[in-house]
Order: sequence, then structure tokens, then C-alpha cells
Amino acid sequence: MFRAILPCAAGILLFACGSNEDSAVPVGTPATKLTTIRVVSLSPGMTATMVALGVSDRLVGRTPWCEVASDVPIVGSLLDINAEALVLSRPTTILLQPPAQGEVSGLSELATRHQWRIERFQIDSLSDVQAMLLNLPKAICDTAIENDLAILNERSKNLQNELSRALEPIPHASRAGRTLILLVSSESVDAMGFGKGSYIGDALEQMGVTNALLRSGYPSLGAEDLVKLNPETLIVISLRSAGAIKQLAQIMPNSRLFSIDAPELLQPGGGMITGLIKLREALTQACQQDSNSQSSQSPPQKMDAP
Repeated sequence: MFRAILPCAAGILLFACGSNEDSAVPVGTPATKLTTIRVVSLSPGMTATMVALGVSDRLVGRTPWCEVASDVPIVGSLLDINAEALVLSRPTTILLQPPAQGEVSGLSELATRHQWRIERFQIDSLSDVQAMLLNLPKAICDTAIENDLAILNERSKNLQNELSRALEPIPHASRAGRTLILLVSSESVDAMGFGKGSYIGDALEQMGVTNALLRSGYPSLGAEDLVKLNPETLIVISLRSAGAIKQLAQIMPNSRLFSIDAPELLQPGGGMITGLIKLREALTQACQQDSNSQSSQSPPQKMDAP
């Protein structure tokens, strides 16, 4: 299911960032770019990776949820393409994550007609993310620029090293106990979890932490589900949801509860490293706390962005 969630309007990035259509620039003749590679990204995660690689100037089209300069025109989302805007952006390359229900009708035919390359990357699991970081430079390099691929590969290697450091095993990780990571995007306790095979579920495993959610993927969880899971540690990726966090503290009084301001975690790729560091800090605190010292009156710990 999550293959469709990340790149489209129905996905978690809608909750994370909201729609920024008000900031869209009317599509006309795109500004002249410095390279011959002109990229349309239909994946916020890959857009964030391009920013991290220092080549956001190659972007000529994006989704409403891509966090990049507002002068890059919006061409729609993966499942709702604005064909006219896409053609006017004159891309050479389109980046996308294939959704489970199939690509938008006509996109491949349009790409063939205009001789655009479509570069497809899965970014569901952590290994998918690592493979994308390794291979994206080749997809977006400019052969007209001397040593461009070598430069991008070096930057990608640095990102991969940063990612590896963020994922190193946490000392005494078992002390965190069964740990649940939730995305809460409203004042309701209904949330999205990160289960087995998800990139955050994989990150927990690499850090040595036990994931309380044994289901695969990104299931929706209600209050009853959360009470049944009863994790020792609960970490909430909170998006303007103070009311929901208070409710979570009430229905799971025995859980160590942390709230982290880490929307970067919702964009798997080079942009999520900062979010992983925040997650790691919360997990480290959980491991350092005596599980018996927590009471139902203990307020949730707030881990704000540095």
C-alpha cells in the first residue's frame, strides 16, 4: 500500500506538509537551468535526496509535497499528472516510485513520445532507500559537466556514511523494550504505524530495538489497536497533534512516551537522516530510563528539532 502513499496526494506527506499549491508558480517557460539534465521528480523522497546532493537546480518539475524552491513548477502528483504542465517543463528525466496500483495512465506513452527517460526507484524498505542513494547519481548526472558523476557519487557516499552512522546499534538497546513508532497527524489518536519491512521498521532493527508492531508495512492503528500492542516505549512523529499525544498518554499510561518533531522521517531518502538522528536520540533516552520509574502522570518527552 505504501508504494502509493509516498508519492501521491493520498499519502502521509499530505499530512506532513499539507498542500502548498498556493505557492505554485504558473507554468510557463521554465527558467534556464545550468545543466542539460532537466528532472521532474514525482517523489518527495527523491526530491529531498536531490537537495541533499546539491543538485536541486536540475529540478524543473515537482509534486505539491516536494520541499524545494517554489519557482520549480508543480506538475501534479504521481497519480494525478498535469500533462500540459509536464510537457511545458521540458524534462529529460522523470523520477518516480512505482505505485502498487500501477502508474498513471498515459505517462509511459507521453515519455516515449517526448523522449523522456523514466527512472523508477522503490523506496519502501531501508534497503530500497540505500539502493536509491547508490544509484540516483547515475540517473541525474550531466555528462556535459566534467567529473559530474564522480562528484555526485562522492556526495552520495557521504550521505550513505551519515545514514550508516545514524543506524548504528544503540548501547543497551534492549532496555527500550518493545517499541512502537507512530505518525499522528491530527487531534485523533488514529495513527499510522511503521511495521516490518518499512524503512523505519528496518531502522529500528538495525539500531537493535524491538519493533512492537509485527504487522508488515504501514498499517492504520486505532485506540483499541494501541492498547493491545501496549509497547514499553512509544515514539510519536507528531504533526500539530498535542491533543492526540495527551490521549495517547492516557490510554497507554505504562508506556514511555516521546514526541519528536521529525517530518524528515516521512521522506525516505537523503533527507531523512536528520529525522533518524532525532529518533535515535529519543530511543537512547528510552534506553537510559528505568522502565519502572515511569508513572501514569509522567508527561511525554518533547524532542524538538535542533
